[in-house]
Amino acid sequence: MKKLNNKVIAAVAVVLMLTTASTFAASKKKSKKGGDPYKNVVKQKDSKTGKVWNFDGMHVDLVDWWAGDDWEARPAASKAEEEERAYHNWLRDTYNFSWTQKQLCGWDSHPQTVANFCITGGKENYVFTIDNRSALTGFRADLFYDLSKLDCIDWSNPKWASGSEKMLVRGKSFYAMRPLVPEPRGGVFFNKRLLQEAGIDPEEPYNLQKEYKWTWETFEQLVAKCTYDTDNDGVNDAWGMANSSTEFVPLACISNGMPMIGKDANGKFINNVGTDQCLEALAWCAHMATSYEMPQPEGSEWNWMYPAFLEGKVAFLADQEYHAQRNGTFSDMADDWGFVCFPLGPKGDGKYRTLHNDNLYIIPNCYDDERARKIAKIFDLMTDPTPGWDGPDAWKEGYYLCFRDSRAVDETLELMKATPCPRYDTLIPGINYMGDVIWVTYPGYVTPQQAYEDTKNSWQGLLDDANR
Repeated sequence: MKKLNNKVIAAVAVVLMLTTASTFAASKKKSKKGGDPYKNVVKQKDSKTGKVWNFDGMHVDLVDWWAGDDWEARPAASKAEEEERAYHNWLRDTYNFSWTQKQLCGWDSHPQTVANFCITGGKENYVFTIDNRSALTGFRADLFYDLSKLDCIDWSNPKWASGSEKMLVRGKSFYAMRPLVPEPRGGVFFNKRLLQEAGIDPEEPYNLQKEYKWTWETFEQLVAKCTYDTDNDGVNDAWGMANSSTEFVPLACISNGMPMIGKDANGKFINNVGTDQCLEALAWCAHMATSYEMPQPEGSEWNWMYPAFLEGKVAFLADQEYHAQRNGTFSDMADDWGFVCFPLGPKGDGKYRTLHNDNLYIIPNCYDDERARKIAKIFDLMTDPTPGWDGPDAWKEGYYLCFRDSRAVDETLELMKATPCPRYDTLIPGINYMGDVIWVTYPGYVTPQQAYEDTKNSWQGLLDDANR
């Protein structure tokens, strides 16, 4: 299941990057008349030569673990993709390069493939897509090119405002990039029918969120109303929520102002589990789980909470946005549903947050500076939005097709986009944040303080190693 989720997440990220659209621009009309639809596009010049970039036929591959032999060889899924491919062809012709998005291996072996090439090099010109399995390991081994040395990319361009440049940093140098709006991640799905049956306005979570009154307290009030005994036998038949604890707990910590693993002012990883904010969040999660969560059905799989929500057995589920995608878990759900941010914690900063755990893009450090410069510039060109499809809300179009209502996009995803919050706990090799903390505190087996005391020394050793 983990492999599937990573593929779905990665594919969604690229589809959204390659299909952002709003309305057809005048350039579309002109192209039908045979004119150059891109004649108003200012051709970019190489600062070293003062001339329009000419890559002399250089070929670059964007390498991932899902694209097959050539992502753009498949049929276009939309008019937006058709337009984008036309623009990409114009870029190829104008600047004299070729480009393919391709897959060299599967998800399992991708980290080793990345590491092997970064060490040994080759004639190929690659930009690698990586996830957290490769990020810190490759960074510490100096496998990734220092992107701060590049003079050919305008890093102030809004397309780079994803927070990814904060992930792998050494002094003023950074080693990863992401030319995408941060991908929405964890939030709270809610079943509108079950809310209505409990006497709650189905739009209430949205309304509370909009008024910044969507808090732990108001969330619990709604969950409590949806947890009740229907036949007076003393046993609850309706349940307020079902969650994967590994999704619920990290969101609760960040909503209370403190991720489990953070960074200090010097960019060093630090353990926050023992802070008041995290301890309070962990205690609240245990309270919510033991009070309102549907018991796991006997004999069910670890992912039992998804069919429970899908089948209308629970009102709330905290999990990741990708379940809403057109091929996602809830795409065919019979009941109507909505999606809001995780509620605000009492010690947070009053901003709704999600933890962004997006794929990153790196250039191997085996290349010399001039080769890396050209590869980076081609990547920069190919990830620019298609002219006429580049409005400030263009990123929303793909999401509108996935959700049941526009409020999930215009309100919830907009809030998630506004506060990029990189996730660090999954970066640290060896830290078992699930088994050491989440899986023992969420069901109430041990107190949060005990979990912290039991693990702080071993975690500190791992953090010290990561910080070297």
